[in-house]
Amino acid sequence: MEKIVFLPLDERPCNYLYPEYIGKISSQNVVFVPKNLLGNFKQPADIEGIWEWTRKEAAGASILIVSMDLFLYGGIVPSRLHHFTEEECKERINRLKLLKKENPGLQIYAFQLITRAPARDGSGEEPDYYEDYGYRIFRYGVLRDKENLRLISEEERAEKARLEEEIPQDVLGDFLNRRSTNYNCNKHSIDLLAEGVLDFLIIPLDDCREHGYAPAERRMLAAYAKSRELFSKVYFYPGADEVGCTLLARAVNRLRQEPLSVYVDYSSLRGQYQIPSYEDRSIGETVQYQLLAAGCQIAETSAEAEAVLAVNPPTPFSLRLEKELVTDEIFLESERNLHALTARLRKYLKRGQRCGVADCAIPNMADRALMQFLYEQDLLDKVDAYAGWNTSSNTLGTVIAHLTACCSLKKGEESLASREFLFFRYLEDWGYMGEVRRAVTERLKEIDPAIHSLNLGDKEPEVREIVKEKLKEFQRHYFPGEAWDFDLHMPWNRMFEIEIEIMH
Repeated sequence: MEKIVFLPLDERPCNYLYPEYIGKISSQNVVFVPKNLLGNFKQPADIEGIWEWTRKEAAGASILIVSMDLFLYGGIVPSRLHHFTEEECKERINRLKLLKKENPGLQIYAFQLITRAPARDGSGEEPDYYEDYGYRIFRYGVLRDKENLRLISEEERAEKARLEEEIPQDVLGDFLNRRSTNYNCNKHSIDLLAEGVLDFLIIPLDDCREHGYAPAERRMLAAYAKSRELFSKVYFYPGADEVGCTLLARAVNRLRQEPLSVYVDYSSLRGQYQIPSYEDRSIGETVQYQLLAAGCQIAETSAEAEAVLAVNPPTPFSLRLEKELVTDEIFLESERNLHALTARLRKYLKRGQRCGVADCAIPNMADRALMQFLYEQDLLDKVDAYAGWNTSSNTLGTVIAHLTACCSLKKGEESLASREFLFFRYLEDWGYMGEVRRAVTERLKEIDPAIHSLNLGDKEPEVREIVKEKLKEFQRHYFPGEAWDFDLHMPWNRMFEIEIEIMH
């Protein structure tokens, strides 16, 4: 069996555990960098140790999937904090040339993020000064981009001048210098693609908007790719934590020697033209990028497809729901026809087609209306894949990878790992993010007034037990026949996500 070597973006479950499931479901021989070499939140990974491990494991491997942010900076958060020079980074980038020289038959699939600039104050995953100047740094990037595009108004020009006065020069200088280093590293990776060292390259936009640092850099990097005659070869689209799964799906499609044919169906006709939160384009465009990046073919009709990707896209109402209308009530909105979607899902399943549901309506949680439909229509255990976590792109990449892994199985063959991962997604994305997290977060001050959702302090074990009991209640209600037992952890000691361990 051919070997795939995998270097994740960081140590979190979405980057390490989810790809492990994709590997198991597809029965591929995927070798993961040992966890003891990875970092922990703001602590970078052991960059030299990872290089030595990679060089050893690449011998005899068919495909290397590499996060350049791990390879160069030690992970996604360290990529926003490091003080490496461009020369230090370029020296590390050139190690891939040596790897290719030592293993000429090795295919290297790489991804390297365009650094984000969140639209808020808060230093949780950013430099310390982002606590006080984060939104202003973000806003300065938007105005600088609009000025360069000659879209800035006189009022905005005055705002930009005011921000230049308000943000300390050493703060803005540190932020822009690091961006410059990371941007030039993106260019060096494009050079590796031009030289045939890399076989495939995705440069995703992490947490982006229509205007700002990231879209400006995307345009410049695309122009640079054009100068190397790679304008159509580099993929630029929104994403981050799902890209490891996407590239693993691409490897699976390559090894199965026939790209998976996927038809896309939407629960909302209007929704496919909606720009999701934290992204820079309509979801309909991103879906196509995600499928092609995963090595799939986009089917023109459902009848010709091997699998169906059912997308529950955002709408103006669902994006309001995220920010303004979060209550215990479940809303059935007019721009989403869930009756029609579930009827079509039954038709696809009856044909014997694999079906995955990408629940992108509300960031970082399941659409509870959709889940109630799937539950009442007895479809939860009939579909093959589901996700509804964090950004729209995070969800899409996870579902597409899971679908691809399922379709690599022989006709009629079932995978215990696939059923386990499906339950995992329901438990985390629907159970925790959609039903439990807000209720427990509201109780934190009762547990200890000093803790908050982004730092549980020493109360993490107590909070974890409360979450676990509530998820057990969720399981008893919606999955009474599911025998899975589970334990869980709180990565990075916060409420944002959980790490579920299915017990066997």
